[in-house]
Amino acid sequence: MAQPNPSIVRGVRLALIVTAAALVGPSAAAAQSGKWVGTVSTLRSAGGSADITIEPRGEKQSRVRVTVRNVNRDMRIAWDIVAGQCRDNGAPIAPQAAFTQLQSQMDGGGSATANVPKLTSGQPYYVRVFDPQVSPTDDNVWGCANLAEKP
Repeated sequence: MAQPNPSIVRGVRLALIVTAAALVGPSAAAAQSGKWVGTVSTLRSAGGSADITIEPRGEKQSRVRVTVRNVNRDMRIAWDIVAGQCRDNGAPIAPQAAFTQLQSQMDGGGSATANVPKLTSGQPYYVRVFDPQVSPTDDNVWGCANLAEKP
């Protein structure tokens, strides 16, 4: 039996490698960043709005930053992140103590950061902003926003 031509064998191997890379490449490119964002465009009772950004912090945690604008000044504001979508009345992803309250300043702005359990890619989450004097439900919060996962 004749031996295969070494340059043809190399060419076939290269073609297989390129094909395999093309098949794997799109999934690797679609991998999620662990970053999430959301905006509560109107905060009832507090006025203004809130922006939420979430970035990964290691394998098991995420760092959340909540920033409010144009809210009533000198106001305490509580928030949490909940599994599901707005109006699902889902369960918070961590105890309330994990979500640092924020205090609005004289200019109506303010921010708070907190470390929370890492959000699971592909799962829905939402943020609620509410009066710290009440036990939050989706019906009594000042505002709610579904979080979007960034690629």
